[in-house]
Amino acid sequence: MIGKIVIFILIGWFSTNNLLAQVYKIDSVIKLLVKDIDVDQVKEKGEFYPGMFVSFRGASAFPHNYQPDNNIFFTAIGNFTLKNIQDKLNEKDKLKIDSILSRSKNAFPFYQQKEGLPMYNFWPIGGKIMPHSFIAQYLSKQFSISEDADDTVMILMLLSNNDSLNHLVKNRLVEVSNLGSAGKKIKSTLKRYRKYKAYTTYLGYKMQTDFDFAVQCNIMYFMYSKRINTSEQDTATIKLIAEMVKDRLHIKKPRFISPYYGHTALLLYHLTRLMEAYHPKELEIFKSTIIKDLHDQYAKARSPLEKILLQTSLIRMGEAAEILTEREIQEIRLINQKKFSFFQARPAYWMRPWLKNIFLHADFVNYNFFSPTYDKILLLENLALRKTSLP
Repeated sequence: MIGKIVIFILIGWFSTNNLLAQVYKIDSVIKLLVKDIDVDQVKEKGEFYPGMFVSFRGASAFPHNYQPDNNIFFTAIGNFTLKNIQDKLNEKDKLKIDSILSRSKNAFPFYQQKEGLPMYNFWPIGGKIMPHSFIAQYLSKQFSISEDADDTVMILMLLSNNDSLNHLVKNRLVEVSNLGSAGKKIKSTLKRYRKYKAYTTYLGYKMQTDFDFAVQCNIMYFMYSKRINTSEQDTATIKLIAEMVKDRLHIKKPRFISPYYGHTALLLYHLTRLMEAYHPKELEIFKSTIIKDLHDQYAKARSPLEKILLQTSLIRMGEAAEILTEREIQEIRLINQKKFSFFQARPAYWMRPWLKNIFLHADFVNYNFFSPTYDKILLLENLALRKTSLP
């Protein structure tokens, strides 16, 4: 009897010490990452505006021609992530995050709609698209794109904007939505989805209507956070996301339902972020299935970034998740992760399904976008959420 008690005491002692060691390790890495992100942020004007996070772009096919790309996307989503986890950090790191967020706001006006409306473009207004590309940069006027929902809602959730500006953006999203008052109709999705009056990616009247699963998750996050999720477009968009999950397209055809993200791990990351924050009843019914999907995908994951996305998603669903090895952590801190792209550009997003299915997988017309700083932010988010989920 005494022997069993001793064993239980030893087990408890080792468990407690392992847990303390894990917390200590996480705290140390968090401190390093916050410092890295602070140092990485652009301080002087050059290829990028002060306040931005550096990013680059490479063709999916060889030769990749990796080049700097001064998009605002990674700065916007990076700051959104930092703001969401800020309260999980210690006071010193919170202050550093405050400084990072404050500096980033200086870059946003360069991407704002030319008439001053609260809508934002991927590349600077009046600047080149696909900078440093062989041909596309010289065709900026011919192939200029409009402000987009992804960058717009992310930036608006960072700024101290008022309700009138939020409603202005919502009204534009409703107007250009599928079957909305602007008269736009989607052709690039399956027939059974074309009836949904759901939100589209671009805010311009001349842009083609398209559905992107991850973008729609971000739009709905914005609508819930601003408490303006009251239109039929909001209801339709959530139902569409739920229908795609039900049809298993996030597993079977991730590029088809999300041309700009196009990877199952990324779709699950966006989906679980929305679910954890606002618990839409239309999605909650699939929670157990989504958890199984996460475990299945994690068993096949190879790159550190893919593992991070799936680990974070599992934690959001209340599940236990492995932690990256020290080697993988250092790999993300010190080496550009060209094996896994968080964002892609696929011009086939607007094509009819039969043609879209071909060109979505044609590497010679598709591009991958990367940001070493954002990779570190994803790791920081993972560790911050993990720390607060420890028993």
